[in-house]
Amino acid sequence: MAVLSVVFIWLGFTKYGFWDEFKGPRPGFFPVIIAIGMLAASLLALVFSFKESAPSWPKENWLVPLSVVAIMLATFVIGLLPSIAIYIVVWLRWLEKCTWKTTVVVFLIIMAIVIGAFVLWLGVPFPKGLIYNALFY
Repeated sequence: MAVLSVVFIWLGFTKYGFWDEFKGPRPGFFPVIIAIGMLAASLLALVFSFKESAPSWPKENWLVPLSVVAIMLATFVIGLLPSIAIYIVVWLRWLEKCTWKTTVVVFLIIMAIVIGAFVLWLGVPFPKGLIYNALFY
């Protein structure tokens, strides 16, 4: 993280510019500010990591990274919106042990926000997946 933040700081100052005397912030302003915070957090994490005991790796900790891989693979095959919909239902129902009522309500709210804000309002072109492309193109 620290190396990546240094790269962003360097790019922000050299390539994009940080501040213009007359116009104010340049395109590199916000990335540099975020990268400075990221560098500080990385250095603090490094300092405090020496005081911690050895980490344990329970199987439950692998659910999030594996679910990210599953969403990426499912997005390639069925598209982003259906893969997110399946992920929400599976996560809430079987991993969080929510009732069907809670699962359906949360699912409808999340999908309404995603479709309403990103698809209808902002017009974000989400990936459609291989199956959609094979059927409709």
